[in-house]
Amino acid sequence: MNVKLKIFRFDPKNDTEPHYDTFMMNAKSTDRLLDCLNKIRWEQDGSLAYRMSCAHGICGSDGMTINGVSALACQKLV
Repeated sequence: MNVKLKIFRFDPKNDTEPHYDTFMMNAKSTDRLLDCLNKIRWEQDGSLAYRMSCAHGICGSDGMTINGVSALACQKLV
């Protein structure tokens, strides 16, 4: 399925204000949001930065706001 991810970003070296970047990608319904973020960073935009560690829902380092709700990117399915 085609997925559109709208990511809130800010780079103080290049940006004066935070902004959203939109990325289109193909994902499976079994992919987790963290898988999609990794795919964007590896294939579309190497400057994308986020925290992650265990990718198993234990450490909590990939916590973020997803569709207005706080959640772990490694646990949320696309």
